[in-house]
Amino acid sequence: MSDLNNIKIGNVKVTVLEDGYLNLPKEVLRNISPDIEKTLTDNAESDLVLSNINTFLVEQNNQKLLVDAGCRDIFGPTCGFFPEQLEKAGTNPEEITDLFFTHLHPDHVGGAITKDGKPVFVNASVKIPEKEIDFWNRDDFEDVEANGKSFADLAKSLLNAYDGKIVTVSNEDEIIKNVHVVDLPGHTPGHSGFRIDDGNESFINLGDILHVPNIQLENPNISLLFDVDMEQGLKTRKKLFDMVSKDKLLCSAGHMLAPKFGYIEKSGTGYKFSE
Repeated sequence: MSDLNNIKIGNVKVTVLEDGYLNLPKEVLRNISPDIEKTLTDNAESDLVLSNINTFLVEQNNQKLLVDAGCRDIFGPTCGFFPEQLEKAGTNPEEITDLFFTHLHPDHVGGAITKDGKPVFVNASVKIPEKEIDFWNRDDFEDVEANGKSFADLAKSLLNAYDGKIVTVSNEDEIIKNVHVVDLPGHTPGHSGFRIDDGNESFINLGDILHVPNIQLENPNISLLFDVDMEQGLKTRKKLFDMVSKDKLLCSAGHMLAPKFGYIEKSGTGYKFSE
């Protein structure tokens, strides 16, 4: 696991805690070219489909906000390193004062509950987008791999574990001082990122608007099966790429590779990410 990456936005410190990585199967990709299809058929472990799983520790004064919590052991031996990363950052679970979940997919919530459904962050106030809670609390999920009953059951386990500590939030609501919710619909109904503004400095977390940066930056039209509303997710991705590139806004994301922090810039018909 790489060394911790962090930045300061005014008085706010942001550290990326990498939970692990996955090479996503080509079957989850949509709108890929024949060339990419052939490359991935020949090499399923290609860096083209490399996806890191990132969590974010946001520290300000006496508050420690954790954004997402990784996937525990849910996706195998290449993931689940978040607890070690948190310790490396000099923090233990009891010190987390605030939790914010960008959405309730397994790779974002698994590390927040034990295998028997107990909360890991016992002292945290939990912020979750209201639309996200409403979506996963439904009882009509089919038994399918992506966005099906197993995903919903885990989301409900998380909601039960933190019952009484959950505060619902929506677009532009304050998570902690200087940190606000950014609505990013499509991936899931309540999918969100967060933005930090302190003094003249700003940073935005783009959530899961991209999963495989090595191909989705170059071609934002490529989507993934994990999007609940793929068309809306595509619109959100293009809108945010345009915004952060025009505004030269420092950013990162839930599946960003190294470098973790940087700038999205126009590059031909697509984009590139650089420090």
